[in-house]
Amino acid sequence: MRVLRFLPITLTLFLIYPLWAQQTSNPQTGPPFTPTRAPQSQPNMNPSPAPQDSQAVSVLNQALSAAGGAQAIKAVTDYTGSGNITYHWNQDVQGTVTVTGGGSVNIRLDATLPSGVRSWAIHEGQTTLKKEDGKISQLAATNPNVPTSDAFPYQTPLFPSSLAFPYRQLGTVLSNPSFAISYRGVVQVDGHSAADIQVQRVSVAAADPMNQYHAREFFIDTSTLQIVMTQDFVPKNVAHQIHYSDYRAISGVLVPFAITEKLGGQPISTIQLSQITFNSGLQDSAFVLQ
Repeated sequence: MRVLRFLPITLTLFLIYPLWAQQTSNPQTGPPFTPTRAPQSQPNMNPSPAPQDSQAVSVLNQALSAAGGAQAIKAVTDYTGSGNITYHWNQDVQGTVTVTGGGSVNIRLDATLPSGVRSWAIHEGQTTLKKEDGKISQLAATNPNVPTSDAFPYQTPLFPSSLAFPYRQLGTVLSNPSFAISYRGVVQVDGHSAADIQVQRVSVAAADPMNQYHAREFFIDTSTLQIVMTQDFVPKNVAHQIHYSDYRAISGVLVPFAITEKLGGQPISTIQLSQITFNSGLQDSAFVLQ
């Protein structure tokens, strides 16, 4: 699989996050974790409330507590992280990166590369890209420059801002009755025994062909209760994963400083943060590319 160079990670983002992939062969999912499930269909219309398995809810609550507590995590209204990024294109390209998130819906990533600054942002559900030459474009459902048979149609992430702060989405899920939560057993992920918890947003638009992709799996280490990976599926049933490690306590809450995104088992990008700060008062305008 080759990732087109003019698009960023998604990393969620978070997330699937803003990227486009082109198939040159059937994607193969590689070690250390091989997803074997395609996303399930959405539940029937208007479940009230959505089914939430007690064991799964317990694991998510324990993970929130271990990460600093639901109230402390909810109190983080925005974050700004900086460090290094590597894009795994045909040849690795390295640079510095700043990633910012606001609430649960806004995110922005600015990567300073040898060729210039490449940025992407999600604001009010709209994904915007800015290339090194300053050209700005917005992602739509399809890309006219890529044959439909080869493209992965773009889907806005369930939790856009969760890229560098994944615990925020657990609080959102647990407090929202429109998310179904299920326990799917224990699997091995990156050398960890991890509980596999699936959350799925229940939509009243049952005829929406994208409904089956409104789901995400959280893989939570059974010993440390840290999120070691999230997984969702992009159209054409390709696994999209974000791997987390190097957790550090910042202002009383856990933050992963190492973040790797994979698509179809292939590495897309790796971020190694050097610092992160909370609650600097970011405004919506900070997530608008100009």
